[in-house]
Parts: sequence; C-alpha cells; structure tokens
Amino acid sequence: MEVEVRLFGGLADRAGVFRTRVVLGDDATVADLRAAVAAAQPALDGLLDRVNVAVDLEIVRDGHPLAGAREIAMLPPVAGGADDRPDVRILTGLREPPLPVESSIASVTTSDVGATAVFLGTVRDHAPDVPVVVRLDYSAYDDMAEKVLADIADEIADEHLDVRGIVLLHSVGELAVGAHTILIVCTSAHRTAAFAACEDALERVKERVPVWKREVTADGDHRWVGLPD
Repeated sequence: MEVEVRLFGGLADRAGVFRTRVVLGDDATVADLRAAVAAAQPALDGLLDRVNVAVDLEIVRDGHPLAGAREIAMLPPVAGGADDRPDVRILTGLREPPLPVESSIASVTTSDVGATAVFLGTVRDHAPDVPVVVRLDYSAYDDMAEKVLADIADEIADEHLDVRGIVLLHSVGELAVGAHTILIVCTSAHRTAAFAACEDALERVKERVPVWKREVTADGDHRWVGLPD
C-alpha cells in the first residue's frame, strides 16, 4: 500500500516538504513507517525514533497497524517544553506462531540498556490434571486484545519510569508442545527495574487480555481452560 505522511515543524523544515509518500506492505506497522520515511527522506534519518506518529488524529505506538489509516502524521516535540525522560520503545500485539523472540528483544534494546528481563511462556506436554497434552489452541477477541495489550504497555511505561523498552506479544492459533505462548520483555539500565516491570506486565496480561486456551489431548479430546466441565 502507498501512504501519505504529513510532516510538521522542524521535520518539514529538514525534509523541505510538508508531505511525503512511501510504499509499505499491507501488514505494515508504525515501526515500518519510520524506516520507510527515513529511507525516503535521508535528512530525517536519526530523528524519527524520537517523534510521535499520529494515525487518524491519535498518537499511536510502533506496533500499531496502518491498514485502513486515513491520515498519518509525524510530529516533533511540541513547543510547551522539553521532556528529559527518554522515549520508551514498545511492541505489542497478537501473533501467529512462532513468536519473533530475538527480533522483538532487539527492537526494544538501545545503547543505554544494561538489563533485559524476559518471560517466555511455552506449551508443555501435560497439565496438572491431564497427563498428556499434544497442543494448545489459543483464540482471542482480537481487537479488544490488541487494545488491552497496548494499554498495559502504556501503564507499565508510566509506572515503571526506569524502563526503556517493553514487548507484550501473545500467540494465537494452534501451538504444538514446545511452541511459545507469550513473550514479555522489559529493558532498563539496571536489573531491578526490568525484573519488576516484567513481572507486573505478565500479571496484568494474564488477568485482563481476552485470550482463551483450549487443551487438546492425545485421544483428540479437549477442554477450555477456566471453563467448568
């Protein structure tokens, strides 16, 4: 898809244009947009990681999908004053397996990061009262789950001020034994902040994200976890 991006303030001044057009994949996110605009407008390279992106008049995170967007803009810091707090890199969403573990960690790791806390859920071959499990089927209320994941990431960023990066990804679909179900990553300068944020984020995801798990056994039988038999 081809999208038009509006540029404002110092960005327009540096680029010499108020609008630029880039070609993106149909499943492109804001992170893909930043890379494409940097390639199309070399004068902005190195600046775009620090600007806000607005999609249909709402500031969004890097994991936000662009399909269906009517208006996209890149916004430099406003004139109200400078914020000395570094930006927090955030990646959230639902994913078909396999989860992109290494690339996700890399996406929230910057030169000021000295600690990375990771929780990686994995499908095991049994449950407490089921001796053999061959796979898990995860389904979700997709739109709500995507929003709740993004909301939780914003909360963690606001409440854990030393965190520099956050990843909240949850698998959907059929997952065989050994497949990864959920990826939580928090990065910071020091380990204490990263550990605390990672645990906090995991508990909120488990409590609030509308994702459901069905356990399938070797004989083809199944049950929905959390739903009474």
